[in-house]
Amino acid sequence: MRNCAIYSSQFDLEQLYEIIQSIYPDASTQRREDRTHIQVIQKKWFSKKTKCFNIMTSQTHPEEFSTMIQGMLGFLSQIEGRNAALQEKVLIKCSTLNMVIGIETEEDISEEFFNELLQLAEALDAVIFWGGGSLLNAQGQLLLDVNGESEVEDYTVTAHTSYLDDTRPPSADAVERKARSEQRLTEEGIPYNVNLPARAGEKDTTIRTKEEVAQRAVALCLAALKGECLGAGESSDDTAALVQEVIDKYDASTFFSPDEKSFLDQHGAEQQEVIRFSWGYEAYHVMLWALGYVEELGAPTELCNVSKDVGYLQQKDSFAEFLSEATLRSKSEMLDEADLIYRYNWVCVNSRIKGEAAPAGLNPGVAYERHRALNWLICYLDQNWDEVRTDT
Repeated sequence: MRNCAIYSSQFDLEQLYEIIQSIYPDASTQRREDRTHIQVIQKKWFSKKTKCFNIMTSQTHPEEFSTMIQGMLGFLSQIEGRNAALQEKVLIKCSTLNMVIGIETEEDISEEFFNELLQLAEALDAVIFWGGGSLLNAQGQLLLDVNGESEVEDYTVTAHTSYLDDTRPPSADAVERKARSEQRLTEEGIPYNVNLPARAGEKDTTIRTKEEVAQRAVALCLAALKGECLGAGESSDDTAALVQEVIDKYDASTFFSPDEKSFLDQHGAEQQEVIRFSWGYEAYHVMLWALGYVEELGAPTELCNVSKDVGYLQQKDSFAEFLSEATLRSKSEMLDEADLIYRYNWVCVNSRIKGEAAPAGLNPGVAYERHRALNWLICYLDQNWDEVRTDT
């Protein structure tokens, strides 16, 4: 085999170059000016071997990289893994990836070259996507293949420090917020992770504007509306006509993310997409809360009342009216809910990894959608809607 790829949470291109130079100290190592292509030339008496490393990161190619990772996650999540807990950890790892290194060589990858790639993977704490759809750990062991098989029983997930809210000591308000969240979880009888850090405080946080939140609310509601209609068996033509009518009413054609626009523009949709976008009502519910239409969120135990939530928008004659009657909540309120859902969602993820039901009636789907929505509201890692992460 001549091609494989190494995926890492790291994205330091200087560090990568130095690692490759250390693996090939006697070779000629060259790279392009933009640092996204490294060529290693190994000369022997009467021969020359060339190995190429093509690099793409979440910073050098943000949209292309995001699309690739989403596709990778979709592919891996559809595999029926024999070890569900391991597969969940693999998916979590893949959601933190920041760099892919495509490997090119003139010959099939030899055992010697494979061992060199393992050195690179270990230095980057990476995973290797091997031929035929197999994912390997940095030691070359099979994590998951297309048949759901693996060679290991467990996997430790790590991520780049950029996934932490802040590398500085937490602020006083952030520490107090963490304590309040943990007290609430204690009162609800929910076992939480005391090692989860305090998140960013008010001084280090920027929240979305009222107009941004209102536009996101409309976009989420309309994408979910299409999912709901198709899921209920409505025809693709009737659904498209209804959605377009609502888009026109609220002058919402520019509100959608690229992912949402793709979903709305296609005729009908795959069942998996129908389900995924239908869940958007839960994120829409959070936007309504942020705009003051919903009084409180409460614990993520029950699905939102879709009919009631849609009514807040349906009863308005225009987007301008929907916006004017909204009152954006304070930064402090948003951070309180973001910190709390961060800990709720950890409980749900941890329970899923252990193959257990989430405690106290927590609904993992609701927790995930709220976590994503609240992270967007507080500009977590400054990510756009399609890229928002729910790191726990």
